[in-house]
Amino acid sequence: MSSNYKNGDCRQSLKKMIDFQLRVDPRILRGILPELEKTFVRASKSSGVGFACPSPLDEDFADAWESGLREEFLNDRKSLAKMLRSQKFQHGYVEVEENEAEDLLRSITEMRLALREHSLSEFSDEALESGEIELKLQKSSEKIGYFAYLVMAEIQENLISRIS
Repeated sequence: MSSNYKNGDCRQSLKKMIDFQLRVDPRILRGILPELEKTFVRASKSSGVGFACPSPLDEDFADAWESGLREEFLNDRKSLAKMLRSQKFQHGYVEVEENEAEDLLRSITEMRLALREHSLSEFSDEALESGEIELKLQKSSEKIGYFAYLVMAEIQENLISRIS
């Protein structure tokens, strides 16, 4: 609960929060944080996923379309940055404002795709989703990428179950 002091008025405003604890040892989480940060920076440098404008010949519409997508990606990435930099997250707790949950979901999807492309390209989608990866045989960078991928998947699953 937060207080709003505007024009001498004190009103309490309630922000609905979604919070949960991850089922991962905080030491593992702290171990994958550098990979998550690196992947976040790499994904943030991209222009975002290109969705074809439905009316590319209309310049004004096309400009508004691209501007809107850039703004959405920026909001999505801000929600992910906020979660990654949270002190609670380092200890295995996820906390997000309810009105930012969908932004976070989209950004985590982008993060998982970036992890898939840069750290886990040797694995099939089926192996990643089913967990049928022989970790003992993998390089340490692939192990870290895989754990990061799993943590992002767990966050997505928890968020989806709480907003459904």
